[in-house]
Amino acid sequence: MRACASCAKNFSIEPDDFAFYEKLHVPAPTWCPPCRNMRRLSWREERTLYHGTCALCGKNIITIHAPGGPFTVYCRPCWNSDKWNPMDFGRDYDFGKPFFKQYRELLEAVPRPALTGSSLVNSDYSHASPNCKNCYFVFWSYSSENSQYSYGLLFSKDTFDSYTVDNSDRVYEALHGNRLYQTRFAYFSEDCLDSSFLFDCAGLSDCFGCVNLRKKKHCLFNKQLSKEQYVKELATWDLGSYTRLQEAKEKFRALYLSMPHRFAHVINGSNVTGDIIRDTKDCKTCFSTLDGVQNCKYLYFAGLNLKDSYDVSLSGDLCELMYETVASGRMSRAFFGAGGEYSKNIEYTDWASNSSDLFGCVALKHKRYCIFNKQYNKEEYETLVAQIKKHMDEMPYVDARGRQYGYGEFFPAELSAYAYNESQAFTWYPKTKEEVLREGLRWQDPPARDYKVTKKPEELPDHIKDVDDSILGETIGCMHAAPPASGCNEQCAGAFRLTPVELSFYRTMHLALPRLCPNCRHGGRLKWRNGYQMWHRRCMCGKQTAYANTTKHSHDNPPTGGSCSNEFETTFSPEKPEIVYCKECYQSELL
Repeated sequence: MRACASCAKNFSIEPDDFAFYEKLHVPAPTWCPPCRNMRRLSWREERTLYHGTCALCGKNIITIHAPGGPFTVYCRPCWNSDKWNPMDFGRDYDFGKPFFKQYRELLEAVPRPALTGSSLVNSDYSHASPNCKNCYFVFWSYSSENSQYSYGLLFSKDTFDSYTVDNSDRVYEALHGNRLYQTRFAYFSEDCLDSSFLFDCAGLSDCFGCVNLRKKKHCLFNKQLSKEQYVKELATWDLGSYTRLQEAKEKFRALYLSMPHRFAHVINGSNVTGDIIRDTKDCKTCFSTLDGVQNCKYLYFAGLNLKDSYDVSLSGDLCELMYETVASGRMSRAFFGAGGEYSKNIEYTDWASNSSDLFGCVALKHKRYCIFNKQYNKEEYETLVAQIKKHMDEMPYVDARGRQYGYGEFFPAELSAYAYNESQAFTWYPKTKEEVLREGLRWQDPPARDYKVTKKPEELPDHIKDVDDSILGETIGCMHAAPPASGCNEQCAGAFRLTPVELSFYRTMHLALPRLCPNCRHGGRLKWRNGYQMWHRRCMCGKQTAYANTTKHSHDNPPTGGSCSNEFETTFSPEKPEIVYCKECYQSELL
Protein backbone atom coordinates (compact mmCIF):
# COMPACT_ATOMS: atom_id res chain seq x y z
CA MET A 1 0.00 0.00 0.00
CA ARG A 2 1.08 3.56 -0.71
CA ALA A 3 -0.17 6.89 0.56
CA CYS A 4 -1.45 9.18 -2.20
CA ALA A 5 0.76 12.27 -2.53
CA SER A 6 -2.40 14.32 -3.14
CA CYS A 7 -5.12 13.15 -0.71
CA ALA A 8 -2.99 10.96 1.61
CA LYS A 9 -5.38 8.00 1.25
CA ASN A 10 -3.86 4.55 0.76
CA PHE A 11 -3.89 2.86 -2.63
CA SER A 12 -2.31 -0.29 -3.99
CA ILE A 13 -0.10 -1.06 -6.97
CA GLU A 14 -0.41 -4.66 -8.11
CA PRO A 15 2.42 -6.75 -9.61
CA ASP A 16 0.75 -6.53 -13.04
CA ASP A 17 0.76 -2.76 -12.69
CA PHE A 18 4.51 -2.68 -12.13
CA ALA A 19 4.97 -4.85 -15.23
CA PHE A 20 3.00 -2.32 -17.26
CA TYR A 21 5.04 0.63 -15.98
CA GLU A 22 8.29 -1.19 -16.71
CA LYS A 23 7.09 -1.99 -20.21
CA LEU A 24 6.47 1.72 -20.85
CA HIS A 25 9.61 2.83 -18.97
CA VAL A 26 7.66 5.17 -16.70
CA PRO A 27 7.79 5.40 -12.89
CA ALA A 28 4.97 4.04 -10.77
CA PRO A 29 2.31 6.63 -9.83
CA THR A 30 2.43 8.56 -6.58
CA TRP A 31 -1.23 9.67 -6.72
CA CYS A 32 -4.20 7.34 -6.20
CA PRO A 33 -6.42 6.54 -9.24
CA PRO A 34 -9.25 9.01 -8.38
CA CYS A 35 -6.82 11.87 -7.82
CA ARG A 36 -5.04 11.02 -11.05
CA ASN A 37 -8.31 11.10 -12.97
CA MET A 38 -9.34 14.39 -11.37
CA ARG A 39 -6.01 15.90 -12.37
CA ARG A 40 -6.39 14.76 -15.99
CA LEU A 41 -9.98 15.94 -16.26
CA SER A 42 -8.99 19.38 -14.99
CA TRP A 43 -7.09 19.76 -18.26
CA ARG A 44 -10.12 19.32 -20.44
CA GLU A 45 -12.99 21.74 -20.87
CA GLU A 46 -16.59 20.71 -20.25
CA ARG A 47 -19.60 22.67 -21.56
CA THR A 48 -18.92 26.36 -20.90
CA LEU A 49 -19.00 28.73 -23.87
CA TYR A 50 -18.17 32.42 -24.15
CA HIS A 51 -18.30 35.18 -26.73
CA GLY A 52 -14.92 36.35 -27.97
CA THR A 53 -12.90 37.59 -30.92
CA CYS A 54 -10.53 35.61 -33.10
CA ALA A 55 -7.03 37.01 -32.62
CA LEU A 56 -6.15 36.25 -36.26
CA CYS A 57 -9.13 37.20 -38.43
CA GLY A 58 -10.89 39.51 -35.95
CA LYS A 59 -14.31 37.89 -36.29
CA ASN A 60 -16.71 37.51 -33.38
CA ILE A 61 -16.60 33.91 -32.20
CA ILE A 62 -17.93 31.39 -29.72
CA THR A 63 -15.12 29.98 -27.62
CA ILE A 64 -14.34 27.64 -24.74
CA HIS A 65 -11.90 30.22 -23.34
CA ALA A 66 -13.10 32.91 -20.97
CA PRO A 67 -12.43 36.47 -22.17
CA GLY A 68 -9.55 38.34 -20.60
CA GLY A 69 -7.37 35.26 -20.14
CA PRO A 70 -3.69 34.98 -21.06
CA PHE A 71 -4.26 32.86 -24.16
CA THR A 72 -4.29 33.75 -27.84
CA VAL A 73 -7.47 32.23 -29.27
CA TYR A 74 -8.15 31.54 -32.96
CA CYS A 75 -11.48 30.61 -34.48
CA ARG A 76 -11.85 27.06 -35.74
CA PRO A 77 -11.08 27.84 -39.43
CA CYS A 78 -8.06 29.99 -38.58
CA TRP A 79 -6.63 27.51 -36.10
CA ASN A 80 -6.89 24.70 -38.64
CA SER A 81 -5.43 26.82 -41.47
CA ASP A 82 -1.84 27.27 -42.64
CA LYS A 83 -1.91 30.99 -41.80
CA TRP A 84 0.24 30.39 -38.76
CA ASN A 85 2.94 27.93 -37.67
CA PRO A 86 3.20 26.47 -34.13
CA MET A 87 6.93 26.02 -34.70
CA ASP A 88 7.32 29.82 -34.65
CA PHE A 89 6.82 29.62 -30.89
CA GLY A 90 9.61 27.09 -30.35
CA ARG A 91 12.17 27.71 -27.64
CA ASP A 92 15.21 26.17 -25.96
CA TYR A 93 14.79 24.20 -22.79
CA ASP A 94 15.88 26.15 -19.72
CA PHE A 95 17.56 23.96 -17.10
CA GLY A 96 17.21 26.82 -14.62
CA LYS A 97 13.42 26.44 -14.31
CA PRO A 98 11.06 23.52 -13.61
CA PHE A 99 9.72 21.78 -16.70
CA PHE A 100 6.06 22.43 -15.88
CA LYS A 101 6.59 26.15 -15.38
CA GLN A 102 8.19 26.36 -18.82
CA TYR A 103 5.39 24.30 -20.35
CA ARG A 104 2.77 26.71 -19.03
CA GLU A 105 4.71 29.59 -20.64
CA LEU A 106 4.66 27.75 -23.97
CA LEU A 107 0.97 26.97 -23.51
CA GLU A 108 0.19 30.66 -23.16
CA ALA A 109 2.25 31.58 -26.23
CA VAL A 110 0.85 29.10 -28.76
CA PRO A 111 -2.64 30.01 -30.11
CA ARG A 112 -5.47 27.80 -28.91
CA PRO A 113 -8.63 26.79 -30.80
CA ALA A 114 -11.84 28.55 -29.84
CA LEU A 115 -13.71 25.32 -30.58
CA THR A 116 -12.62 21.94 -31.90
CA GLY A 117 -14.23 19.49 -34.29
CA SER A 118 -14.10 19.10 -38.05
CA SER A 119 -16.63 18.68 -40.84
CA LEU A 120 -19.40 20.46 -38.97
CA VAL A 121 -22.44 21.91 -40.71
CA ASN A 122 -24.59 24.59 -39.07
CA SER A 123 -23.22 23.70 -35.63
CA ASP A 124 -21.51 26.88 -34.47
CA TYR A 125 -22.39 26.31 -30.82
CA SER A 126 -21.06 22.75 -30.68
CA HIS A 127 -17.62 21.67 -29.47
CA ALA A 128 -15.44 18.57 -29.78
CA SER A 129 -18.07 17.09 -32.09
CA PRO A 130 -16.73 16.13 -35.54
CA ASN A 131 -19.02 15.29 -38.44
CA CYS A 132 -22.11 16.80 -36.84
CA LYS A 133 -24.89 18.65 -38.65
CA ASN A 134 -27.54 21.08 -37.37
CA CYS A 135 -26.46 20.63 -33.77
CA TYR A 136 -26.75 23.27 -31.04
CA PHE A 137 -25.00 23.12 -27.68
CA VAL A 138 -23.79 19.58 -28.38
CA PHE A 139 -20.47 18.49 -26.88
CA TRP A 140 -18.05 15.60 -27.29
CA SER A 141 -20.22 13.91 -29.89
CA TYR A 142 -19.66 12.25 -33.26
CA SER A 143 -21.60 11.98 -36.52
CA SER A 144 -24.92 13.18 -35.15
CA GLU A 145 -27.61 15.45 -36.56
CA ASN A 146 -30.46 17.80 -35.61
CA SER A 147 -29.76 17.59 -31.88
CA GLN A 148 -29.50 20.05 -29.01
CA TYR A 149 -28.29 20.29 -25.39
CA SER A 150 -26.61 16.91 -25.43
CA TYR A 151 -23.28 15.32 -24.61
CA GLY A 152 -21.64 12.19 -25.99
CA LEU A 153 -23.94 11.47 -28.92
CA LEU A 154 -22.77 8.83 -31.38
CA PHE A 155 -24.56 8.32 -34.70
CA SER A 156 -27.77 9.82 -33.35
CA LYS A 157 -30.44 12.15 -34.74
CA ASP A 158 -33.10 14.43 -33.27
CA THR A 159 -31.82 13.81 -29.76
CA PHE A 160 -32.35 16.49 -27.11
CA ASP A 161 -31.19 16.84 -23.50
CA SER A 162 -29.35 13.53 -23.50
CA TYR A 163 -26.06 12.09 -22.31
CA THR A 164 -23.99 9.39 -24.05
CA VAL A 165 -26.58 8.06 -26.44
CA ASP A 166 -25.68 5.89 -29.45
CA ASN A 167 -27.48 5.01 -32.67
CA SER A 168 -30.74 6.64 -31.66
CA ASP A 169 -33.42 8.85 -33.17
CA ARG A 170 -36.13 11.11 -31.73
CA VAL A 171 -35.03 10.88 -28.13
CA TYR A 172 -35.55 13.22 -25.18
CA GLU A 173 -33.82 13.00 -21.80
CA ALA A 174 -31.87 9.77 -22.17
CA LEU A 175 -28.71 8.70 -20.37
CA HIS A 176 -26.44 5.85 -21.44
CA GLY A 177 -28.84 4.64 -24.11
CA ASN A 178 -28.31 2.67 -27.29
CA ARG A 179 -30.61 2.11 -30.24
CA LEU A 180 -33.55 4.10 -28.94
CA TYR A 181 -36.38 5.47 -31.05
CA GLN A 182 -39.21 7.78 -30.04
CA THR A 183 -38.37 7.54 -26.35
CA ARG A 184 -38.50 9.99 -23.46
CA PHE A 185 -36.75 9.77 -20.07
CA ALA A 186 -34.83 6.54 -20.69
CA TYR A 187 -31.84 5.62 -18.54
CA PHE A 188 -29.47 2.68 -19.10
CA SER A 189 -31.79 1.24 -21.73
CA GLU A 190 -31.35 -0.10 -25.24
CA ASP A 191 -33.35 -1.37 -28.18
CA CYS A 192 -36.50 0.42 -27.03
CA LEU A 193 -39.09 2.38 -28.99
CA ASP A 194 -42.28 4.34 -28.46
CA SER A 195 -41.75 4.35 -24.71
CA SER A 196 -41.27 6.75 -21.78
CA PHE A 197 -39.67 6.54 -18.34
CA LEU A 198 -37.44 3.49 -18.54
CA PHE A 199 -34.56 2.32 -16.38
CA ASP A 200 -32.36 -0.65 -17.22
CA CYS A 201 -34.72 -1.92 -19.88
CA ALA A 202 -34.03 -3.68 -23.17
CA GLY A 203 -36.18 -4.66 -26.12
CA LEU A 204 -39.28 -2.72 -25.01
CA SER A 205 -41.90 -1.11 -27.18
CA ASP A 206 -45.01 0.82 -26.16
CA CYS A 207 -44.12 0.84 -22.47
CA PHE A 208 -44.35 3.54 -19.81
CA GLY A 209 -42.72 3.83 -16.38
CA CYS A 210 -40.84 0.52 -16.40
CA VAL A 211 -37.77 -0.76 -14.54
CA ASN A 212 -35.65 -3.87 -15.21
CA LEU A 213 -37.85 -5.25 -18.00
CA ARG A 214 -36.75 -7.21 -21.07
CA LYS A 215 -38.56 -7.76 -24.36
CA LYS A 216 -41.93 -6.49 -23.22
CA LYS A 217 -44.78 -4.60 -24.83
CA HIS A 218 -47.72 -2.66 -23.43
CA CYS A 219 -46.42 -2.45 -19.86
CA LEU A 220 -47.33 0.43 -17.53
CA PHE A 221 -45.25 0.83 -14.37
CA ASN A 222 -44.12 -2.80 -14.77
CA LYS A 223 -47.68 -4.09 -15.06
CA GLN A 224 -48.54 -6.10 -18.17
CA LEU A 225 -51.65 -4.84 -19.96
CA SER A 226 -53.49 -5.68 -23.11
CA LYS A 227 -53.05 -3.28 -25.98
CA GLU A 228 -56.48 -1.81 -25.39
CA GLN A 229 -55.86 -1.38 -21.65
CA TYR A 230 -52.45 0.18 -22.28
CA VAL A 231 -53.80 2.74 -24.74
CA LYS A 232 -56.56 3.68 -22.33
CA GLU A 233 -54.24 3.97 -19.30
CA LEU A 234 -51.55 5.81 -21.24
CA ALA A 235 -54.01 8.51 -22.23
CA THR A 236 -54.17 9.54 -18.58
CA TRP A 237 -50.41 10.18 -18.51
CA ASP A 238 -50.35 13.24 -20.74
CA LEU A 239 -46.70 14.37 -20.80
CA GLY A 240 -47.72 17.51 -22.64
CA SER A 241 -48.90 18.76 -19.24
CA TYR A 242 -46.12 19.91 -16.93
CA THR A 243 -48.19 18.99 -13.87
CA ARG A 244 -48.83 15.48 -15.15
CA LEU A 245 -45.20 15.12 -16.22
CA GLN A 246 -44.02 15.86 -12.68
CA GLU A 247 -46.46 13.30 -11.31
CA ALA A 248 -45.10 10.71 -13.73
CA LYS A 249 -41.54 11.50 -12.64
CA GLU A 250 -42.44 10.99 -8.98
CA LYS A 251 -44.24 7.70 -9.58
CA PHE A 252 -41.41 6.43 -11.76
CA ARG A 253 -38.80 7.37 -9.16
CA ALA A 254 -40.77 5.55 -6.46
CA LEU A 255 -40.90 2.40 -8.62
CA TYR A 256 -37.17 2.71 -9.33
CA LEU A 257 -36.36 2.81 -5.61
CA SER A 258 -38.64 -0.14 -4.84
CA MET A 259 -36.89 -2.47 -7.31
CA PRO A 260 -33.51 -4.25 -7.00
CA HIS A 261 -30.64 -2.96 -9.12
CA ARG A 262 -27.64 -4.87 -10.37
CA PHE A 263 -24.44 -3.84 -8.67
CA ALA A 264 -22.87 -2.81 -11.99
CA HIS A 265 -24.10 -2.11 -15.50
CA VAL A 266 -22.12 -4.62 -17.58
CA ILE A 267 -23.18 -5.76 -21.04
CA ASN A 268 -21.03 -8.36 -22.81
CA GLY A 269 -18.13 -7.89 -20.41
CA SER A 270 -15.59 -10.58 -19.52
CA ASN A 271 -13.27 -10.36 -16.52
CA VAL A 272 -14.09 -6.72 -15.83
CA THR A 273 -14.69 -4.54 -12.79
CA GLY A 274 -16.20 -1.07 -12.71
CA ASP A 275 -19.48 0.26 -14.04
CA ILE A 276 -21.25 1.09 -17.31
CA ILE A 277 -19.21 -1.38 -19.34
CA ARG A 278 -20.10 -2.70 -22.79
CA ASP A 279 -18.18 -5.09 -25.07
CA THR A 280 -15.08 -5.01 -22.86
CA LYS A 281 -12.78 -7.72 -21.57
CA ASP A 282 -9.87 -8.10 -19.14
CA CYS A 283 -10.24 -4.59 -17.69
CA LYS A 284 -10.14 -3.47 -14.07
CA THR A 285 -11.55 -0.36 -12.40
CA CYS A 286 -13.09 0.97 -15.60
CA PHE A 287 -16.06 3.28 -16.01
CA SER A 288 -18.05 3.96 -19.18
CA THR A 289 -16.14 1.77 -21.61
CA LEU A 290 -17.51 0.37 -24.84
CA ASP A 291 -16.80 -1.47 -28.06
CA GLY A 292 -13.66 -3.56 -28.03
CA VAL A 293 -11.75 -2.31 -24.99
CA GLN A 294 -9.17 -4.86 -23.82
CA ASN A 295 -6.42 -5.29 -21.24
CA CYS A 296 -6.79 -1.91 -19.56
CA LYS A 297 -7.03 -0.43 -16.10
CA TYR A 298 -8.30 2.84 -14.65
CA LEU A 299 -10.37 3.98 -17.61
CA TYR A 300 -12.95 6.77 -17.50
CA PHE A 301 -15.08 7.21 -20.63
CA ALA A 302 -12.98 5.24 -23.09
CA GLY A 303 -13.76 2.93 -25.95
CA LEU A 304 -13.62 1.95 -29.59
CA ASN A 305 -10.85 -0.65 -29.50
CA LEU A 306 -8.63 0.89 -26.83
CA LYS A 307 -6.06 -1.69 -25.78
CA ASP A 308 -3.21 -2.22 -23.29
CA SER A 309 -3.56 1.14 -21.54
CA TYR A 310 -3.76 2.59 -18.02
CA ASP A 311 -5.17 5.84 -16.65
CA VAL A 312 -7.01 7.04 -19.72
CA SER A 313 -9.89 9.53 -19.68
CA LEU A 314 -12.18 10.56 -22.54
CA SER A 315 -10.07 8.69 -25.08
CA GLY A 316 -9.93 5.65 -27.31
CA ASP A 317 -10.67 4.97 -30.97
CA LEU A 318 -7.92 2.53 -32.00
CA CYS A 319 -5.47 3.58 -29.28
CA GLU A 320 -2.93 1.37 -27.54
CA LEU A 321 -0.19 1.69 -24.94
CA MET A 322 -1.62 4.89 -23.50
CA TYR A 323 -0.81 6.15 -20.02
CA GLU A 324 -2.05 9.21 -18.15
CA THR A 325 -3.77 10.77 -21.16
CA VAL A 326 -7.02 12.65 -21.68
CA ALA A 327 -9.11 13.41 -24.77
CA SER A 328 -6.99 11.59 -27.36
CA GLY A 329 -7.73 9.31 -30.30
CA ARG A 330 -5.84 7.00 -32.64
CA MET A 331 -2.63 7.21 -30.63
CA SER A 332 0.09 4.76 -29.65
CA ARG A 333 2.63 5.07 -26.85
CA ALA A 334 1.29 8.43 -25.73
CA PHE A 335 2.01 9.43 -22.13
CA PHE A 336 1.02 12.41 -19.98
CA GLY A 337 -0.85 14.18 -22.77
CA ALA A 338 -4.00 16.23 -23.27
CA GLY A 339 -5.75 16.08 -26.63
CA GLY A 340 -4.42 14.90 -29.95
CA GLU A 341 -4.85 12.31 -32.67
CA TYR A 342 -2.95 10.08 -35.09
CA SER A 343 0.33 10.33 -33.17
CA LYS A 344 2.80 8.02 -31.42
CA ASN A 345 5.77 8.13 -29.08
CA ILE A 346 4.79 11.43 -27.54
CA GLU A 347 5.00 12.74 -23.97
CA TYR A 348 3.67 15.88 -22.31
CA THR A 349 1.85 17.26 -25.33
CA ASP A 350 -1.35 19.17 -26.01
CA TRP A 351 -3.22 19.01 -29.35
CA ALA A 352 -0.62 16.82 -31.10
CA SER A 353 -1.74 15.71 -34.57
CA ASN A 354 -0.19 13.28 -37.05
CA SER A 355 3.15 13.47 -35.27
CA SER A 356 5.65 11.27 -33.47
CA ASP A 357 8.54 11.63 -31.05
CA LEU A 358 7.44 14.84 -29.35
CA PHE A 359 8.21 15.98 -25.81
CA GLY A 360 6.66 19.03 -24.18
CA CYS A 361 5.02 20.38 -27.35
CA VAL A 362 1.81 22.27 -28.08
CA ALA A 363 -0.37 22.08 -31.22
CA LEU A 364 2.21 20.50 -33.52
CA LYS A 365 1.07 18.83 -36.74
CA HIS A 366 3.06 16.49 -38.98
CA LYS A 367 6.22 16.89 -36.90
CA ARG A 368 8.89 14.61 -35.46
CA TYR A 369 11.72 14.98 -32.96
CA CYS A 370 10.55 18.25 -31.41
CA ILE A 371 10.93 19.59 -27.87
CA PHE A 372 9.08 22.72 -26.76
CA ASN A 373 8.04 23.20 -30.42
CA LYS A 374 11.67 23.32 -31.56
CA GLN A 375 13.10 20.94 -34.18
CA TYR A 376 16.00 18.55 -33.44
CA ASN A 377 17.55 15.60 -35.23
CA LYS A 378 17.01 12.10 -33.84
CA GLU A 379 20.23 11.93 -31.83
CA GLU A 380 19.82 15.44 -30.38
CA TYR A 381 16.22 14.70 -29.48
CA GLU A 382 16.92 11.46 -27.63
CA THR A 383 19.86 12.97 -25.72
CA LEU A 384 17.94 16.08 -24.66
CA VAL A 385 14.81 14.17 -23.65
CA ALA A 386 16.89 11.99 -21.32
CA GLN A 387 18.44 15.11 -19.79
CA ILE A 388 15.03 16.78 -19.33
CA LYS A 389 13.55 13.75 -17.58
CA LYS A 390 16.47 13.76 -15.16
CA HIS A 391 16.10 17.50 -14.63
CA MET A 392 12.37 17.13 -13.92
CA ASP A 393 13.26 14.96 -10.91
CA GLU A 394 16.16 17.13 -9.79
CA MET A 395 14.13 20.36 -10.02
CA PRO A 396 10.47 19.33 -9.57
CA TYR A 397 7.61 21.76 -9.91
CA VAL A 398 5.93 22.59 -6.59
CA ASP A 399 2.26 23.59 -6.65
CA ALA A 400 0.32 25.85 -4.29
CA ARG A 401 -0.26 23.00 -1.85
CA GLY A 402 3.40 22.00 -1.77
CA ARG A 403 3.01 18.87 -3.91
CA GLN A 404 5.98 18.03 -6.12
CA TYR A 405 5.79 17.05 -9.79
CA GLY A 406 8.69 15.24 -11.42
CA TYR A 407 8.85 13.00 -14.46
CA GLY A 408 5.92 10.59 -14.45
CA GLU A 409 3.39 13.05 -13.07
CA PHE A 410 0.62 14.47 -15.25
CA PHE A 411 0.36 18.26 -15.64
CA PRO A 412 -0.56 20.09 -12.40
CA ALA A 413 -4.22 21.11 -12.33
CA GLU A 414 -3.30 24.67 -11.39
CA LEU A 415 -1.53 25.09 -14.76
CA SER A 416 -4.57 24.07 -16.83
CA ALA A 417 -5.92 26.45 -19.45
CA TYR A 418 -9.35 26.07 -17.82
CA ALA A 419 -10.69 27.06 -14.43
CA TYR A 420 -11.72 24.10 -12.31
CA ASN A 421 -15.43 24.79 -12.71
CA GLU A 422 -14.98 24.99 -16.50
CA SER A 423 -13.34 21.58 -16.64
CA GLN A 424 -14.59 18.01 -16.76
CA ALA A 425 -13.20 17.53 -13.25
CA PHE A 426 -15.92 19.75 -11.82
CA THR A 427 -18.62 17.43 -13.17
CA TRP A 428 -17.33 14.28 -11.48
CA TYR A 429 -15.49 15.78 -8.52
CA PRO A 430 -17.62 18.84 -7.66
CA LYS A 431 -16.25 21.43 -5.27
CA THR A 432 -17.49 24.75 -4.02
CA LYS A 433 -15.79 27.96 -5.06
CA GLU A 434 -14.23 28.23 -1.61
CA GLU A 435 -12.80 24.71 -1.83
CA VAL A 436 -11.37 25.34 -5.28
CA LEU A 437 -9.64 28.56 -4.27
CA ARG A 438 -8.34 26.99 -1.06
CA GLU A 439 -6.62 24.31 -3.14
CA GLY A 440 -4.85 26.91 -5.26
CA LEU A 441 -6.98 26.33 -8.34
CA ARG A 442 -8.85 28.86 -10.47
CA TRP A 443 -12.58 29.50 -10.36
CA GLN A 444 -14.28 31.30 -13.26
CA ASP A 445 -17.25 33.44 -12.29
CA PRO A 446 -19.88 33.69 -15.05
CA PRO A 447 -19.78 36.86 -17.14
CA ALA A 448 -22.18 39.62 -16.19
CA ARG A 449 -25.45 39.17 -18.03
CA ASP A 450 -27.71 42.04 -18.97
CA TYR A 451 -30.80 40.01 -19.88
CA LYS A 452 -34.06 40.54 -18.08
CA VAL A 453 -36.39 37.66 -17.28
CA THR A 454 -39.64 38.30 -19.14
CA LYS A 455 -41.39 35.06 -18.21
CA LYS A 456 -41.18 33.38 -14.83
CA PRO A 457 -41.21 29.57 -14.94
CA GLU A 458 -44.49 29.44 -13.03
CA GLU A 459 -46.05 31.69 -15.68
CA LEU A 460 -45.49 29.20 -18.50
CA PRO A 461 -48.58 27.42 -19.85
CA ASP A 462 -49.05 24.05 -18.21
CA HIS A 463 -49.67 22.28 -21.53
CA ILE A 464 -47.58 22.38 -24.69
CA LYS A 465 -50.75 22.76 -26.78
CA ASP A 466 -51.29 26.17 -25.18
CA VAL A 467 -47.81 27.46 -26.08
CA ASP A 468 -47.71 29.76 -29.10
CA ASP A 469 -44.70 31.01 -31.04
CA SER A 470 -44.48 34.18 -28.97
CA ILE A 471 -42.63 32.13 -26.36
CA LEU A 472 -39.57 32.31 -28.64
CA GLY A 473 -39.21 35.98 -27.76
CA GLU A 474 -39.33 35.41 -24.01
CA THR A 475 -36.44 35.08 -21.58
CA ILE A 476 -37.55 32.36 -19.18
CA GLY A 477 -36.29 32.28 -15.61
CA CYS A 478 -34.76 29.04 -14.35
CA MET A 479 -36.57 27.56 -11.35
CA HIS A 480 -33.23 27.07 -9.59
CA ALA A 481 -32.54 30.79 -9.79
CA ALA A 482 -35.82 31.81 -8.18
CA PRO A 483 -36.33 32.01 -4.40
CA PRO A 484 -36.33 30.02 -2.27
CA ALA A 485 -32.74 29.10 -3.14
CA SER A 486 -32.32 25.45 -4.12
CA GLY A 487 -28.64 25.07 -3.30
CA CYS A 488 -27.97 24.42 -6.99
CA ASN A 489 -24.35 23.73 -7.87
CA GLU A 490 -25.01 23.08 -11.56
CA GLN A 491 -23.63 26.39 -12.90
CA CYS A 492 -27.20 27.63 -13.23
CA ALA A 493 -27.53 30.15 -16.06
CA GLY A 494 -30.36 31.93 -14.27
CA ALA A 495 -32.51 32.08 -17.40
CA PHE A 496 -32.83 30.57 -20.86
CA ARG A 497 -34.55 31.01 -24.19
CA LEU A 498 -36.11 28.42 -26.46
CA THR A 499 -34.89 27.89 -30.00
CA PRO A 500 -37.42 27.40 -32.82
CA VAL A 501 -36.12 23.86 -33.43
CA GLU A 502 -36.42 23.07 -29.74
CA LEU A 503 -40.01 24.30 -29.56
CA SER A 504 -40.90 22.26 -32.61
CA PHE A 505 -39.34 19.19 -30.99
CA TYR A 506 -41.41 19.59 -27.80
CA ARG A 507 -44.56 19.86 -29.90
CA THR A 508 -43.69 16.82 -32.00
CA MET A 509 -42.77 14.74 -28.95
CA HIS A 510 -45.80 16.08 -27.04
CA LEU A 511 -43.70 17.30 -24.09
CA ALA A 512 -44.31 20.14 -21.66
CA LEU A 513 -41.84 23.01 -21.71
CA PRO A 514 -38.91 22.70 -19.28
CA ARG A 515 -38.69 24.98 -16.27
CA LEU A 516 -34.94 24.59 -15.76
CA CYS A 517 -32.06 26.05 -17.81
CA PRO A 518 -29.96 23.62 -19.89
CA ASN A 519 -27.17 23.52 -17.28
CA CYS A 520 -29.52 22.54 -14.48
CA ARG A 521 -31.23 19.96 -16.70
CA HIS A 522 -27.80 18.50 -17.49
CA GLY A 523 -26.91 18.31 -13.80
CA GLY A 524 -30.19 16.64 -12.92
CA ARG A 525 -29.71 14.08 -15.68
CA LEU A 526 -26.33 13.02 -14.32
CA LYS A 527 -27.87 12.22 -10.95
CA TRP A 528 -29.30 9.08 -12.54
CA ARG A 529 -25.82 7.56 -12.68
CA ASN A 530 -23.20 7.00 -10.00
CA GLY A 531 -19.72 8.47 -9.96
CA TYR A 532 -16.34 6.79 -10.11
CA GLN A 533 -15.86 5.67 -6.53
CA MET A 534 -16.16 1.99 -5.66
CA TRP A 535 -17.45 0.48 -2.41
CA HIS A 536 -17.08 -3.09 -1.22
CA ARG A 537 -20.57 -4.34 -0.41
CA ARG A 538 -22.61 -7.49 0.09
CA CYS A 539 -25.70 -8.44 -1.88
CA MET A 540 -28.87 -7.08 -0.22
CA CYS A 541 -31.04 -9.99 -1.37
CA GLY A 542 -32.82 -11.45 1.67
CA LYS A 543 -31.58 -8.71 3.99
CA GLN A 544 -34.25 -6.10 3.52
CA THR A 545 -38.03 -5.97 3.41
CA ALA A 546 -38.57 -3.22 0.85
CA TYR A 547 -38.67 -5.79 -1.94
CA ALA A 548 -39.94 -9.38 -1.78
CA ASN A 549 -38.43 -11.80 -4.28
CA THR A 550 -40.87 -13.40 -6.68
CA THR A 551 -38.68 -16.37 -7.67
CA LYS A 552 -36.55 -18.95 -5.85
CA HIS A 553 -32.85 -18.10 -5.54
CA SER A 554 -29.91 -20.47 -5.07
CA HIS A 555 -29.24 -19.13 -1.57
CA ASP A 556 -32.80 -19.71 -0.31
CA ASN A 557 -31.90 -23.08 1.22
CA PRO A 558 -30.00 -23.60 4.52
CA PRO A 559 -27.36 -22.96 5.77
CA THR A 560 -27.55 -19.46 4.28
CA GLY A 561 -30.79 -18.72 6.01
CA GLY A 562 -32.18 -17.08 2.89
CA SER A 563 -29.64 -14.29 2.67
CA CYS A 564 -27.17 -14.02 -0.21
CA SER A 565 -23.51 -14.02 0.85
CA ASN A 566 -22.06 -12.69 -2.43
CA GLU A 567 -19.81 -9.64 -2.19
CA PHE A 568 -18.75 -7.22 -4.89
CA GLU A 569 -17.31 -3.80 -5.74
CA THR A 570 -19.98 -1.31 -6.75
CA THR A 571 -20.48 2.39 -7.40
CA PHE A 572 -23.57 2.33 -5.17
CA SER A 573 -22.44 3.79 -1.86
CA PRO A 574 -23.93 2.30 1.34
CA GLU A 575 -25.70 5.62 1.95
CA LYS A 576 -27.69 5.45 -1.28
CA PRO A 577 -31.31 4.26 -1.00
CA GLU A 578 -31.20 1.75 -3.87
CA ILE A 579 -31.60 -1.98 -3.30
CA VAL A 580 -28.42 -3.55 -4.74
CA TYR A 581 -28.22 -7.18 -5.89
CA CYS A 582 -25.32 -9.29 -7.09
CA LYS A 583 -25.32 -10.53 -10.66
CA GLU A 584 -26.76 -13.95 -9.78
CA CYS A 585 -29.66 -12.62 -7.70
CA TYR A 586 -30.47 -9.90 -10.20
CA GLN A 587 -30.63 -12.42 -13.04
CA SER A 588 -32.62 -14.95 -11.00
CA GLU A 589 -35.18 -12.38 -9.97
CA LEU A 590 -35.52 -10.15 -12.99
CA LEU A 591 -34.22 -11.88 -16.10
